[in-house]
Amino acid sequence: MPVGEYVSPDGQLRLLVICPDGDWTLGFDGFPWHTHGSILASLSGKDEEPAIADFVADLTSGKSVIAMKLINGAVAEVWVTDDPADDLADSQKYGPVDETMEFRRWDGSAVKV
Repeated sequence: MPVGEYVSPDGQLRLLVICPDGDWTLGFDGFPWHTHGSILASLSGKDEEPAIADFVADLTSGKSVIAMKLINGAVAEVWVTDDPADDLADSQKYGPVDETMEFRRWDGSAVKV
């Protein structure tokens, strides 16, 4: 798995894959959400590098759903979600009145929830 960056076709998102001191870390540039190769490996039952490769492939092929939290219309957080309906319900229940959620694929296409 190459260390590097993956930019969405619309240029809105940039996934960084880094490995400082042997700790594989993946996250969207400019946002706090991230995951680690060790977590992906533990969830998948695979070694870290194949688990990371699968995560990146699922994301960049459009299989994964990306959640975007907006505050006053500005993107405040981005993450890969396993349960968009739950994320939306939590936002509506616990988020501030100016918080909205959008869901998309890597290519920018909207996901209805």
